[in-house]
Amino acid sequence: MIIIADSGATKTDWRILEHGKPIASFETIGLSPYFNRQEDFLSALNQNYPKQINPEQVKEIFFYGSGCGVHERGQDVARYLGIFFSNAKIHAVSDALGAARALFKRQPGIVVILGTGSNIAYYDGERLYNRTPSLGFVLGDEGSGAYMGRLLLRAYLYKTLDPDIAQSLEQQYNVELSHVLNMVYSAPRPSAYLASFVPFILENIHNQHIYSIVKEAFVALYRYHFAVFENLSDLSIGVTGSVGCLFSQVLDSVGEEYGFKISQYLRYPIVELINYHTQNTRNIP
Repeated sequence: MIIIADSGATKTDWRILEHGKPIASFETIGLSPYFNRQEDFLSALNQNYPKQINPEQVKEIFFYGSGCGVHERGQDVARYLGIFFSNAKIHAVSDALGAARALFKRQPGIVVILGTGSNIAYYDGERLYNRTPSLGFVLGDEGSGAYMGRLLLRAYLYKTLDPDIAQSLEQQYNVELSHVLNMVYSAPRPSAYLASFVPFILENIHNQHIYSIVKEAFVALYRYHFAVFENLSDLSIGVTGSVGCLFSQVLDSVGEEYGFKISQYLRYPIVELINYHTQNTRNIP
C-alpha cells in the first residue's frame, strides 16, 4: 500500500493505492514545513485519515509539497509523517517536481505552478533546475493568487480601484485597513488570506480594472521567470494550479503578446501523479 500526496498552500490531496489502484482519498489543509509544525501534520492526519485503513500498512509515501524542495525542510516533513506512518518509507520532495511529473512524465518542459503561490522551474525529464528562485508572497509569487490579491487590496486601499468594484468588495469582504494589515502581517497563513480574493477577481474579470490586475500578475510572471529562457518559444510550458487554469484565457492572451504559448493546463496534478507512479517502476526520488 502506498500514498501519494500533493500539497499546496491551501490544501493537500491524498490518495491511498493498493496494488496500483486507488482505494481511498482524503483532503487536509495545506501542509508546509515553513508554516506548519509536527503537531499540525499529526492533527491533520488524525482528523482526516480514513479510519478503516491502518496507517501501519502503508509501505511508501510520495509527498509533494510546497517548501519540500529544500532538503532540510523535506527531511522535517518526512520525520513528521513518519510518526503517523511508522512503517513507511517516505519521500518528501517539492510540489514543483510533482507538477513536472504530472505534466510531462519523463519529457522536458517548463513547469509553472500557479495557485495560492507560484513556482517556476525547468524539468529535463528527471530533475528540476530553477533559473529563478521561489521567493514567496512577500518578495515574489508572480502570477499567483496571493499576488493578485495583493494587487487588488493595494488598489483598494490606495483608492485607485474602480468605485463600483470597490463598493462590491466592501460588501463581500472585511477590507478595513486594520483588519487587512492584521491578516497580512500578524495572522497565520497570510498568502492564503491574500489568495482568498481570487473568487472575487474571477467573478469580476470582465471589469477592465480587475482584468488589468490579472494581466499585470501574468506580465510579471513572464518578465521575471519566462524571459530568462533564451529559447522560450522552443520549450513546452505546462501550468498546474487553480489560479493558472481559472485565468487561462488571460495568460494565453499575455502569451500572444509576449511570444510564448502554454502547451497544457492541469488543474489537479494528483490524478496524473497516480498514473506516473503506477506506470513507472523507477519511481525516484
